[in-house]
Amino acid sequence: MAGPSGAADQAARDDAHLQSLGIKPELHRSLGFLSNFAVAFSYISVSTGTFTLIAVGLAVGGPFFFWSWPLVVLGQTFVALNFAELSSHFPVAGSIYQWSKRLSHRTLGWFTGWIYFWAGVLTTTAVSITVPLVLASILGFDLASPSPIPAFTMSVFIALITLITTTVINAFGIRLLQIINNLGVGAEILGMVVFALILLIFYNHQPVSVLTQSAPNVHSDGGFAPIFLVAMFMSLFVVYGFDTAGTFGEETLDAGRQAPRGVLSAIWISGAIGAVFLLAIILSFKDVPAQILSAQQFAWGVGGANPIGDTINANMGELGKVYLLVILAAVYVCTMAIQGATARLMFSMGRDRRMPLGSVWGHVNPRFQTPANSAIAVGVLAALPFLLTNSPGVLATAATGMIYVAYFLCNFGVLIARRRGWPHKGAWFSLGSWGTIINILALVWGGVMIINFALWQTATFGAFGTASYPLPDGTTVGIRDLSNPILATTKVFGADVSLPPIPIFELIMIAVVVVGAIYYLVTQRGKVDDVVADSATGEAFIA
Repeated sequence: MAGPSGAADQAARDDAHLQSLGIKPELHRSLGFLSNFAVAFSYISVSTGTFTLIAVGLAVGGPFFFWSWPLVVLGQTFVALNFAELSSHFPVAGSIYQWSKRLSHRTLGWFTGWIYFWAGVLTTTAVSITVPLVLASILGFDLASPSPIPAFTMSVFIALITLITTTVINAFGIRLLQIINNLGVGAEILGMVVFALILLIFYNHQPVSVLTQSAPNVHSDGGFAPIFLVAMFMSLFVVYGFDTAGTFGEETLDAGRQAPRGVLSAIWISGAIGAVFLLAIILSFKDVPAQILSAQQFAWGVGGANPIGDTINANMGELGKVYLLVILAAVYVCTMAIQGATARLMFSMGRDRRMPLGSVWGHVNPRFQTPANSAIAVGVLAALPFLLTNSPGVLATAATGMIYVAYFLCNFGVLIARRRGWPHKGAWFSLGSWGTIINILALVWGGVMIINFALWQTATFGAFGTASYPLPDGTTVGIRDLSNPILATTKVFGADVSLPPIPIFELIMIAVVVVGAIYYLVTQRGKVDDVVADSATGEAFIA
């Protein structure tokens, strides 16, 4: 392990690389590999995602949905490998915004960053509202009960308290964020592994062959493929955010080596732990058909029970409370990590004067050496949806789809650069001759999944839009309404407001792109950045 002088020397080399990129080193550089990995792992947060979304996978695909997990991990690995090489060349705040801006075109880079920024804000909102959901399961209070602030329910009140505390942590110290995040990740990994082993060893009620069973009452004229594509959303909604290791590069020692390691370790360790945990949960079901039916009711909010919580409580009793504490810690640090990554993206775009009031968001607090203004802004923006809708969690659907769009745009820009000869010089992590092939695979994967996100419940898409299953009350529900619902009405300051019958993904995506296009054409088109080249790697702006 390097001593203080060795760390100082490495920090000086890292700062020299930043300066060669035209960036003034201002953020506090103190993160090692474990902390860099931990913040990306927290963004992915397998325990948060599986707990909140397993009902969707089981309700639609039955135990067979398990196979969506390794498939999504594989597809996202193509993206992660591409991003690992990029983070080795450019370990800077803003990750995919900076990468696509530097290697393809400023306009493409700007829209990549703009879309990713708003996706991050909405994801922060959606995860923060999960904190009271888990807390209520532990303490047993009513989420709809009045809070100390009369205008808010307890659910919204706790979510706002969560955002206030994560904002303080993100704004006033990378060291504090590092400590809390590392403790949370340690608890999450240990908790998931321990509970998985306990279930596999002592509460294994099903043969492995159960993983070949689908949900018997789900119907599709197109066979199982349309059903599986919706069941896949359980995994699609979890496995992303690994680029966060790159966006914390300016705060990481030996970032050109540790950031790519963080990117790949985050997705592969998350993938391995998630696979073992999901396997343990499915094999612990005592009655698979009853569990599927319960998951379908839970997914639609008409009863039932969370499949993970249900089987852990049924098998372990009070010990299940410990698992809920693990989930609570994971959801909290997940909120903190997503907010931190989004704040650094806002800081990066603000530093380039590519955001409204860019000089404010590009400012670094001189005492704490953090992008405090950006952290506060993201916290405020993430809280605003609680004033506008009583279902902020549904925004996660749009947010996740927008993240896949931003990833696709970045990968497209990098492919353009590869065809023009990039990389001209090597970095610590290199794909070598496989770079173009993996880049193309990442684009194919991302493009197909974006189409999957964009489909909704309509006969226009044939069997891919009409698969359904019956509920116990005799009603029939479309499974696409779980993956891309139409938000026909919402509440604005307590009043019901009708919305155009546009699916949530398309609705939010159109709004973000239209507003962004107007802003870009008025204030950004033709604007030239101060940064012109990277003398350390020999890379220069293409356009």
